[in-house]
Parts: sequence; structure tokens; C-alpha cells
Amino acid sequence: MSIISIPNWRHSLSREGEGAVWLTWIVRLRWVALVAQLLTITVVSRLFDASWSIPVLLLASAVLLGANIQAIRRLSVSVPVGPRVLLAQLGLDVAVLSTFLLLSGGPDNPFIVLYMVHVAMGAVMLPARFAASLTGVVVACYGALHLSQWPLHLERHVLGEPALLVAGNLVALTIAAVTVSYFVVGLASTLRWREKLLRQSQERTAATDRLRSVGTMAAGAAHELNTPLSTIDLRLRRVTRRHQDEDTVGDLAAIRSQLVRCNDIVQQLLIGAGDPSASHLMRGALSDFVDDTVGMWSHGNGVDVNVMDESDEAEVEVPRTAFVQGLVNLLENAREAQLEANNDVPIEIELVCKRGFATVIVRDHGTGLPDDNDRVGEPFYTTKATGTGLGVFVARAVADGTGGGLRYVSRPGCTEARWSFPTATRRLQ
Repeated sequence: MSIISIPNWRHSLSREGEGAVWLTWIVRLRWVALVAQLLTITVVSRLFDASWSIPVLLLASAVLLGANIQAIRRLSVSVPVGPRVLLAQLGLDVAVLSTFLLLSGGPDNPFIVLYMVHVAMGAVMLPARFAASLTGVVVACYGALHLSQWPLHLERHVLGEPALLVAGNLVALTIAAVTVSYFVVGLASTLRWREKLLRQSQERTAATDRLRSVGTMAAGAAHELNTPLSTIDLRLRRVTRRHQDEDTVGDLAAIRSQLVRCNDIVQQLLIGAGDPSASHLMRGALSDFVDDTVGMWSHGNGVDVNVMDESDEAEVEVPRTAFVQGLVNLLENAREAQLEANNDVPIEIELVCKRGFATVIVRDHGTGLPDDNDRVGEPFYTTKATGTGLGVFVARAVADGTGGGLRYVSRPGCTEARWSFPTATRRLQ
């Protein structure tokens, strides 16, 4: 980071915490103070016979500049910022301001109002006892100005004392108002940003809780279904031994095939609850995974699927069973959306690979998404008259578990489900 660059308070907020945020604001406002001080030095040197005080003022500004550079370095190396550091920084600002006031009229200087800016900053940034200490420093400095100060001799200026006082009061009030407004607006923005982070954290916690509840439900269902399925299998074997006629054997074979399917579904319940780790990861070409799943799903559905492969044979590492189930869920949603819209055009799947991510785009020409489409993918939220909303949730959980994601995009006449996974080469770096 450049030594004179202004830190980003949002970046500081996400990395080092509240202290770094306040130090960032001190740095920002101090640049403004340094510019104001240089202008003051220029005005004093040109308007008043105070050439003897210029070196002292320049030295004070140099000290403030050095403190700002040191603060920026502290932020760049992620060193924790405690209240004592903030108090020292604000105390230095008060000392430099007092030096300028001491050499330019003391308490009669209109810029005395800038003390209140530091008091306000301390009240916001510091704990109560540290803020009280800063206030005490300000009061002590103000009292010291009454004991000793160098007058400006305004009567010697061609504009006269009244005109100079009006101009000084106007400039001082403007600087104080702009500084306070800038700080308060920034503070409000900081609070909104922290509220956003808190809301996102709460949403992640709520999603985790829903995931746990779905997982608990799936585990309970699997446990409860295993017993009756085992009983059915046992009875089915007995009936098979007792009845060997052709019709009965055919019926029993059909029942057994469905029983096997039920057992497979029970084994996949944990995966269906959004736990990709419940199945083994497999590495392979994304196009192969998609082709196998589309071939299995479209067989017997009577729905055409056009696959456009532009993935350049990108490889991904995904839980195979969960991937198949997630893509089937997306295809089922696309089919039902087109059925509701009385549209029998083929469903489109496009495979692309960009910036280290391979994406499966499932495109349908159905009824589209509702206005609150951000909720699509939440457990038990569905836009259909019947359904649980777990289909998209499963697909999203599979992608999230590998470092990818799922989002829906509405386009004129179609809806796209963009299902992304990191490429295998990226994951292995």
C-alpha cells in the first residue's frame, strides 16, 4: 500500500475491528487538517507580521504529518488498535491545534471552535473514561491559552479588525461544520455497513439452523423408514418362495425393483438434506457429469434437453450422487415452469468456464420468477402450488459445499439457473 494512500474503512472493519475503523477516520480527517494548516500558514505569512512563528507552525504540521504516516503504516500491517492508541492520536491533534491557536490569538481566534470537533470524535470513538480524559485535555489547553498567547494585531491589517473577525468566524464555522458533517455521515455509513454485516451473519446462522433441521428430519426419516422397508423385503422373499406362477413372479419383480429404489432414496436422504460430504467426491469433466444426468433424467420424461458445451472440457470435483440429484432438481423445476406456461420448447443447458469456475446454466422458458426471487433456494420456500422448496436448496448446498454457488437470473422470456463449481485445477492450487 502506498504510504500516503487513505485506508478503506470497510476493509478495516472486516479485518481488524472497530479500533482500526476509527483510526482510519482519524487519518482521513487529519489530511483535511493538514491542508487547512498549510493554508493558515500561508495566510499568516502574507497578511500578518508573524514571520518568526512560521517555523514553529511548520514544525507542528510536520509532526502531524509524521503521525499520519505512522498511523497508515499501522493499518497496513494489521496491528490491533486499542483505545489508548486512539486517545494518543486525538491528543496529538489537540496539541497541534493548540500550538496554532497559541501563535495566532489564543482564545480570541475564531478557530477555537475546532476543539469541539475533537471532543465529538473522542465521544464517539473512545470508551467513557478515555473520552473524559480527552475532554480534560481540551479544557486544559483552552485554559492555557488564556494564560499565554501571541496576539495577531488585527488592527494592523488593511481590512480592519471587524472584517477579519467576520471572515475568520465564517471560515472557522465552515471548516467545523464540514468536518463534523463528513464525520457524522461517515459514522452513519459505518453503522449501516456493520448492520449489513450483522444481518448477513444472522442470515447465515438462520440458514445453518435450517440446514440442521432438514438434516435432522432426513436422519429421522431414514431411521424410521429402514425398519418397514426391511420388513417388506423379508415378506417379499417369503411370498416369492411360495408363489412361482408367471404373473406373480412378474409382479414381485416389479415390487422388488421399487423397493430397491426406496432403499436408494433412504440412503440419499442425508445428501438431499444438503450435506454434500455424505457422498464421495469424484473428479471428472463437467460435461460428462451433465450428460450422464441428462440422459438418465430425460429417459421416460418426454422432455427434450439441448446441451451446449462451451466448458473446454473443464474438470470439477463434486459429490457425484449429490450432483446428480441437484441437477435433476433443477431440471424438474425447469420442466414444471414450462409446463405451467404451456410451453413445450426444449430445456437448454449451457456449460461455460470462466475465471476458474465451471458453470451449468439451466435455461427454461416458463413462468419466470417472483419479485422476491432472492429467497429461492431457502428450505421450505417454494413458488409452486405444491412442493417443499428443498429441490433448489439441495442444488445450492451441493455447490456451496464445493466453493461454488447457485443464483437465478431472469431474462426476457426465460429464466436461468446458474450453478457454479470451482474447476479442479483451481481447487488443487
